[in-house]
Amino acid sequence: MKDERYLENVSLYTEILKPRRMPSLPLLSALISLCLLASPLHAWMWEVGDEQLSEVTGEGFSSFTLTDDGAGGATARAYFNITASTFTEIESLKMGYYDNGTSLGWDQDWTGVSLGSPSEDLVCRGLYIQAGFSNITDPGTRQLNYLKVGTPSMTGPITATFNSLTGSITNAGVTTTYSRDNLGLRTIYSNGGEFSVTVTGTNGWRTDWGNATITP
Repeated sequence: MKDERYLENVSLYTEILKPRRMPSLPLLSALISLCLLASPLHAWMWEVGDEQLSEVTGEGFSSFTLTDDGAGGATARAYFNITASTFTEIESLKMGYYDNGTSLGWDQDWTGVSLGSPSEDLVCRGLYIQAGFSNITDPGTRQLNYLKVGTPSMTGPITATFNSLTGSITNAGVTTTYSRDNLGLRTIYSNGGEFSVTVTGTNGWRTDWGNATITP
């Protein structure tokens, strides 16, 4: 029987106060570690102990690419050939508090979150970090436009009370988009499709499921 890991009484708060532009290239290493320290993006990190990491295994750093978009910009992408499996419980997860022109609130406000379940782990096969830049060759005007963290293949359930959800869920080729929608208590089950979390300086935080079903 596999061990079960619980992260209790953890709240992840990420606030976009004035979403005008993203931090510049020197902060990329901090962004990759998901500690977005430069205004207007703020986050906090907690140390995770050995017990919580005991079942997270992986091997093989795969590749890094930098692709020119032909218009002075570029996309940097690091791909890790890792399979991660977890059952984790989080009390509260919140991302992107700001005025989006329609409402003042959170892009993502999830409570009672379970990544995986007691009977089935949430499994990610491959992990990537992707960043889009404009004016990549000019240190004076270079800008980070977005940061995306995700997996090309995720299988398993994420259950939460989705007080606010921004992003999309694609099921059988049909995509449903959400903008701070209150879905209530739901389970989103990924069927081996892509999953990503994206943050921009103008459009906040979004979560996207590439192949998933939502119940009830």
